Amino acid sequence: MRASAALLLLLALAMPARAEDPGASGARDSRFAGDWSGTYVCTQGTTGMNLRLRPQGDGRLSGVFHFFPLASNPQAAEGCYEVAATPDGDAATITAGRWLLHPPNYVTVDLDAELDEDGTLFGHVIGPGCTLFAARRAPPRNLPAACGAVVSTR
Repeated sequence: MRASAALLLLLALAMPARAEDPGASGARDSRFAGDWSGTYVCTQGTTGMNLRLRPQGDGRLSGVFHFFPLASNPQAAEGCYEVAATPDGDAATITAGRWLLHPPNYVTVDLDAELDEDGTLFGHVIGPGCTLFAARRAPPRNLPAACGAVVSTR
């Protein structure tokens, strides 16, 4: 028991040093990098989403937010827009950019995201009539041509 407590203390003391490492920013960002698939809720109802984020080398990420109708909500539209993400620990602010595929009467939304210990990306959708989203890591998906080739690694 004493050895376990000592090991936990040692690990806890080592954590801040690692977080202050100049290369640690990229390591933290990589937790958010990748392809995510899930759902979000806004006025059009529950809608499918793909979020593709790539590190930019400066602590931020860029990517694309793609949304699409689900079988349970076929009236939702499909569209996509660029996003920029700024991670801060286990949280990230994901801000909408320019439209790439803009369906009529839709607006872009921002995400206040958290990364759960089980690997779920979840949080609040910031937009009119919107509430929550949740997504899990997923293999890269084929996106519409207007959405698919926008992520760069500047």
